[in-house]
Amino acid sequence: MLTALTFAAALVVGLVITPVVRGVAHRYGLLDYPGGRKVHQVPVPRLGGIGMAIAFGVAIGLASLVSPNLGETEGLRPNRAPAILAGVALLLVVGVIDDTRGMRAVVKLGLQVAAATLAWWLGLSVDALFGPWGVVYIGWLSLPVTVAWVVGVINAVNLIDGLDGLASAVVLTVLAAFGLLAAADGVDPTLPIIAATGGAAFGFLAYNLHPASIIMGDTGSMFLGFVVAAVGISLTQDGLSPASPWIPMIALGVPILDTIWAIVRRAARGDAVFRADRGHIHHQLLRRGLSQRDAMLVLTAISAALATLAVVVAQLTGR
Repeated sequence: MLTALTFAAALVVGLVITPVVRGVAHRYGLLDYPGGRKVHQVPVPRLGGIGMAIAFGVAIGLASLVSPNLGETEGLRPNRAPAILAGVALLLVVGVIDDTRGMRAVVKLGLQVAAATLAWWLGLSVDALFGPWGVVYIGWLSLPVTVAWVVGVINAVNLIDGLDGLASAVVLTVLAAFGLLAAADGVDPTLPIIAATGGAAFGFLAYNLHPASIIMGDTGSMFLGFVVAAVGISLTQDGLSPASPWIPMIALGVPILDTIWAIVRRAARGDAVFRADRGHIHHQLLRRGLSQRDAMLVLTAISAALATLAVVVAQLTGR
């Protein structure tokens, strides 16, 4: 009941607040202009992530009123909600600054590392790897592994945000899979966070489908990327039978593979890793004659298939 209420609240607030944010962006000229790897042909407001953040915050606040002990657990499961919310808060500040004033890539990367480190310090940590091989405790590697995963997923979601509706739709497929796994394995504390994020993303998606009237900007991509990375950690560390690390990787297959290919492609050309280009998988589909909407639907379908595969593999293997 709480999960459904949280999702509905985020969805309604997202549907209401996004047009308001869009109007503010138009008024102050906070627009994303065509060029580089971007495929839109006209300037588009880029503050959609702020609308998602507001919807998320209202929904989590409402969930906290209904259940004051939100995130608390019985037994040995840690309460990871404060770590997730702290990381989200820091990245929202970073994203808003970047979307309104601009920020150098290296500075933004450093702040992403800081957010991941803060979350690790507050308890969002990869401490062990579970799988058919048993359990491997990684000791001092916990911090670098956690930071690498979180920062990697944040940037993977950012890179896949190249078509109208694509990043939101892909993240929704991942969140659906994570929600099913969390509910099935008793990782209940993450469900309100999954629901709030999903509702916020769904509310935004209504305005982001082609032709988009607003885009999420770095505020939105960092927010969504951090949450799915954090929930992925929770699934692999908590519950009755923690998932193998391969499970969230499979669910996030589309953005992860696109990012790996981008790194390989740029390294082979001798380009900087952070240099934008038009070689991403969605650009390839456009060059093969697909429309924006069709390319988005193809990649979303692939992501949904991978998310389903992750759930099936987790259930069949027990991890």
